[in-house]
Amino acid sequence: MALPRRAARALAAGFAALTGLVALTAPAAGRVVRIEEPGRLADEITDTAGVLGSREAAVADALDRLARETDLQLFVAFVDTFGDWDAAAWAEEAAIESGLGRDDVLLAVAVGDRAYAISVDDALDLTDDQLDTVAADVEDALRDDDWAGAAIAAADGYRLAALDDGDGASGGGFPWLPVGLGGAGVVALAALLGHRRASGAGTPAAPGGAPATGPAALPTAELTSVAARGLVAVDDALKASEQELGFAQAQFGIDATAPFAAVLATGKQTLAQAFALRAQLDAGDQPEPRRRELLLEIVRLCEEVDAALDAQTAEFARLRDLQARAPQVLAEIRQRVGEVQGRLPTARAAYEQLQARYPASALASVAGNLEEAERLLTGALTNVDQGEAAVAGDRAAAVARARLAEDAVTRAGTLLDSVDRAGTDLAEAGSRIDAALASLAQDLADVDRLAAGDAAVGQAAARAREAVTAAGAERAAGDPFAVLRALAEAEAALDAALAPAREHAEQVARDRARLDTALARAASAIAATTAVVDTHLDVVGAEPRTRLAEATRLAGEAERVKDTDPTAALNGALAAEQFAMSAEQLARADIDRARSVGSWGGSGGFGSGGSWGGSGGGWWGGSGGGWSGGGWSGGGSSRSRSRSSSSRRSSSSRSSSSRSRSSGGRGRRGGGGRF
Repeated sequence: MALPRRAARALAAGFAALTGLVALTAPAAGRVVRIEEPGRLADEITDTAGVLGSREAAVADALDRLARETDLQLFVAFVDTFGDWDAAAWAEEAAIESGLGRDDVLLAVAVGDRAYAISVDDALDLTDDQLDTVAADVEDALRDDDWAGAAIAAADGYRLAALDDGDGASGGGFPWLPVGLGGAGVVALAALLGHRRASGAGTPAAPGGAPATGPAALPTAELTSVAARGLVAVDDALKASEQELGFAQAQFGIDATAPFAAVLATGKQTLAQAFALRAQLDAGDQPEPRRRELLLEIVRLCEEVDAALDAQTAEFARLRDLQARAPQVLAEIRQRVGEVQGRLPTARAAYEQLQARYPASALASVAGNLEEAERLLTGALTNVDQGEAAVAGDRAAAVARARLAEDAVTRAGTLLDSVDRAGTDLAEAGSRIDAALASLAQDLADVDRLAAGDAAVGQAAARAREAVTAAGAERAAGDPFAVLRALAEAEAALDAALAPAREHAEQVARDRARLDTALARAASAIAATTAVVDTHLDVVGAEPRTRLAEATRLAGEAERVKDTDPTAALNGALAAEQFAMSAEQLARADIDRARSVGSWGGSGGFGSGGSWGGSGGGWWGGSGGGWSGGGWSGGGSSRSRSRSSSSRRSSSSRSSSSRSRSSGGRGRRGGGGRF
């Protein structure tokens, strides 16, 4: 049967037919050639070129089979010509206008041009090799003018790729994910298990020997992948819901939005528990039964959050009623864009001053923020313009553009806030270095007083003296954050070595004196890393998010016990700082990888999918990506639908035409070209 979220999406989208048809006479063929401007696709199958004929039913069967057995949905469009649109840009724009999402694929073919493009979301859980294999099969059929065969090859190829678990890792695309986390069922589990049995792989058994069902039926490697994807998806949904709640609070006040705030707060606490379990898994080897127990609990907690968000969908959609307010919303966003643009000159001047004073390593957390903010604002204005143009004839399209613009301007503001905060943190670093040096000097004095002959203490003391010497040489022209990290690491090691020789009361007093500085450093590191993650949600994976969540948990626990157990609080604060710094390094590695393969940016000016997404409504919540059928969006459009607007992969070998019509800045991979 059809996927519930798929049916809901189709109902919510209210797709219109392709618009902007232009009739031309082809001199050579003597027939009318129709140029289709890319617009909202009327259905999964669009054939204005009239090439499918009696085989359209076979194509529909293949598309239904793909949707029934996997999370994927394929749209195909056969047109006469793309006109002066680049094939990849045509497919990209049609995907955006149609509200296609993470699990949606578009095959667009211009029969007369003998050109095609395939547009997929960057987050689609298929590898480039799998996409290339399918594209090659499609192109073979197109070369033989087997139009229906090309569409069927695409549908069957993606279906087999999604069902192929390869060596048990996640790279091959894994078709099981809960549809509506909260008991809505399992997508294609029977097909998946049948595939495994045919390939000789076993499935775990439930207690008593009965076959396991749901996520418990998954091999551990795949259960690990599902849990990781769930953490990312639900984390995205909560961050998006928080942003959407902020917009609603500004419009309707705190009292009117209090129920949503309560659900969001509970969801954050529950997801923090899930991330803490993931941290336990990352901390060391766990016996197989315990590992599976933790993974299943992570999945359950993610389901719990997603279900709680989804339960508020209709009420939140009623509150915002964006289609009715579209002109006002677009005008407000245009004003906000102007306000954030007004911050750019001041932020740029401040950043240039920081560059003149500090090395690049000290500014790594905000490198590129100004350029990205400017790009986001340009994209936001473009979407406002397009939204205002669409208001009279298509309110849904206008709202979709408003969502893109609103998220873009919000992210631009966050990026500029990060630059401001970096300046403040660097300005305060000098006093923090002084405090760290004074504290370390007391530790070194204790070495001579308490453990002069202890070899282990002597080694730690030597490293501490090296850190003090390096700090004196580097603090003037070096990276103050690096100096602080080195001093903190040296002091932590020396404290650990001295601990047996210190009286408990003395240790507590010293820890209490150091605690405020350690908590401040941890808070600064967490804030900086959070800004990096929140502005790059579409590319930052589960591991850096897990470490950031653990840093946040440790810092919160340190704050909670600082008055009753300063030693435990200090240890927690120091660990929180280390986790946050590690999370930032891992997040930046994810970002650099995404940039290196071209999967970066988006026309709306946002890479994370924004706070409003999908074709059918805003998205308070709704983790999407197979984890949710809706979210707090109304109309059943999942959060993953938003991601199509920012981060789709597509490609075509054709060069751009003289009229630049591409949707701007997207990474393009997949298949496409001439045939």
